[in-house]
Amino acid sequence: MRHELKFYLPIETIAQIRPLIADHVQHDPYCANQPNKDYTVRSIYFDSDDLHFYHEKIDSVKTRRKLRVRTYNTQQTDSIAFVEIKRKFGRVGCKDRLMLPLESVDHAMNGVRPELVLGDNPTFKDRSVLGKIRYLLNMKQLHPVVLVTYDREAFVGLRDRTVRITFDSNIRSLLNPTMEQLFDEKSLVQFEDKFFVLELKFDEAMPAWMAGLIRQLNISSESYSKYCTGIDAWLQNPHNEAGVAKALEFEG
Repeated sequence: MRHELKFYLPIETIAQIRPLIADHVQHDPYCANQPNKDYTVRSIYFDSDDLHFYHEKIDSVKTRRKLRVRTYNTQQTDSIAFVEIKRKFGRVGCKDRLMLPLESVDHAMNGVRPELVLGDNPTFKDRSVLGKIRYLLNMKQLHPVVLVTYDREAFVGLRDRTVRITFDSNIRSLLNPTMEQLFDEKSLVQFEDKFFVLELKFDEAMPAWMAGLIRQLNISSESYSKYCTGIDAWLQNPHNEAGVAKALEFEG
């Protein structure tokens, strides 16, 4: 279980935050090895025809979940993807996560025998997560709805490695993606350029320095969803159910 706080802030705020966190965090290993100290997150979100998960978020349902396939950076011959069920209970979240070679993701989603997805000796946990994913897919008749892509600069705590701070910027999306479009860039619509999303994550009590950061910046956490905003970016009338349904028929 993880506590997650999100803040939707002007992009120039990043310059204010850096010196305030410098004594408490360092770049996570994935960022540390990148030339620009960030990496690209690529997620395809699944939903039902009536956008059940979308409306749960818009309606501020406290206990909710979503299904996504996530990978990173650019496509490689050995690219790995994560199939995740993310659950939220207010501001607390948890994940069921299955790590697979990218080429095995379709098999995980379409009912191929577990041993052909997970190998001959899968762990009990992996079999359990695969079962949960398939149950959710079938129960809600889920399909890919939107691809959300963004650049992430991530930090971990120096004293507590479970503490994370992330800056998510250059957020963009594509409606009705196929799995082959996970690494698509040409068709994406950018919907955040002057703002970014700051996320603070921790397991138990918020560190005192993190609480101090919030006070110094005089900011309040917000209920911000990249998934919902990624859909809304394609609509003229955000949160209008008929408009959403019409936009999701887009095939271009």
